[in-house]
Amino acid sequence: MTSNNLLIIKKSSKKPKEGDVFVLQPVKNLFYFGKVIQTNLKSVDSFVNGMSLIYVYKHCSVDKILPNGLENEELLIAPMIVNNQPWSKGFFETIGNIKVTESERKIDFAFWDVLQKKFVDIDGQEILHTPKYSSTYGLGSFGIIGKEVQKAIKMLETCSNDEA
Repeated sequence: MTSNNLLIIKKSSKKPKEGDVFVLQPVKNLFYFGKVIQTNLKSVDSFVNGMSLIYVYKHCSVDKILPNGLENEELLIAPMIVNNQPWSKGFFETIGNIKVTESERKIDFAFWDVLQKKFVDIDGQEILHTPKYSSTYGLGSFGIIGKEVQKAIKMLETCSNDEA
């Protein structure tokens, strides 16, 4: 079954934890890997409070096996803030847990605050430079993530990490 550009893998009622590595499947038999970077976010935006920050990496495989060196991969899409629905609806499946590295915490990203028309950090505080990665500030649905992933993989010619 498909919805919002992602295939359903496995539903889970477990809440994501920092360091959880998960897979998502935008194309049949091809998995992309993501990681929960921070949970229980604190923000000036009430819609962001309590949510999780995730990264989705360019790393992909035909197998749902925990990859080595995931933290060294480029991001496929800009960091996103999510609730537990991608897991509860079955679009993300957690396959392991790897400690979040300092380099992952220092990735240059921010969010565009559409109301204030400025870039803000995860806490909603203004930043004064244009970051390497950016997305809209607020809660990202699995539909938005699926759309962004589909757009990004269309721009990639091949999956360089495909183990097929």
